[in-house]
Amino acid sequence: MIAKKENYVQSMHEARKKIIDALREIEYSEIKEGYKHGQNIPVSTYQPWANHAEYLSLYSKIKGNTLVDNYRCWELYSIAKNLKDKEGDMFEVGVWRGGTAAIIGQFIGNGTLYLADTFEGVVNAGEKDSMYKGGEHADTSQGMVETLLSETGVKNYTILKGIFPKDTASMMKSDKIKLAHIDVDVYLSAKESFEYIWDKIIVGGAVVFDDYGFWGCEGVTELFNNFNYANGFKIHNLNGHGIIIKTH
Repeated sequence: MIAKKENYVQSMHEARKKIIDALREIEYSEIKEGYKHGQNIPVSTYQPWANHAEYLSLYSKIKGNTLVDNYRCWELYSIAKNLKDKEGDMFEVGVWRGGTAAIIGQFIGNGTLYLADTFEGVVNAGEKDSMYKGGEHADTSQGMVETLLSETGVKNYTILKGIFPKDTASMMKSDKIKLAHIDVDVYLSAKESFEYIWDKIIVGGAVVFDDYGFWGCEGVTELFNNFNYANGFKIHNLNGHGIIIKTH
C-alpha cells in the first residue's frame, strides 16, 4: 500500500512538472523593447492563507472589489499586519473599488488610512506606458469604496479625491507613513506618488508597488527597476509586487 501511494505521489509530481514546464515555454509578444515576458510559475505549493479563517473571511468580502489576485492580497495583508504596531499612518493611491484598502485598513490602529483616487480612471498615462492611454478602470465611485469600508469595519480613513499629489497632497495631514500601496498602472503617477511619499515613510516601513512585471505595465516596472535610493532595500517579487523597505 505504501509503495502504491509513493508511486501515485511521484506520478502526480511528474505530471505537474510537465504542465508547468509547458506553460513556462509560453512567450508573450514584446510590447516594449527590452521587457521580455513569459509565464512565471513558482514551484512552491504552500498556501499560508488556506487555514487562516480571518483572512479568508475578509477576502470573501473584498474580492469582488479588487483586481488584485489572492497572492498579492495575502501579501498586503501580511505586510500591513506586521506593521500594525509601528507608529504612523497608511496610504494607498489607486483605490478603485476599495478591496485592498479594506485589507490594509484592518491594521491601521490609531492611525489614519489615506486613500487617493480620482474615481475617474487612470491618469497621467504617457510615452513610457505601453498599454494605458488614460481613463481605464473608471467603473467605480467614492460611494462604492465607502460602503465596502463600512462593511469591513474600517473607520479611520480619509479619502483624497483628485489627482495625487497634484490636487490632494495638501489634504494629507501626516508626516509618518508606515505602509504605502501604489497601484496606479502608469509610470508618471507612480513616480510622482512615490517621490512625494518616500520622505514620509518611517524606518522599517514599506512601499508596495502593484503592477510590477505585468504585461502592459512596463512603465511601473521601469520606475521600480531604476530605484537607487541609498536608504531603501528593494525586493523584486514576481507575483506582481515590487517592495521597498526603508532602512534608515
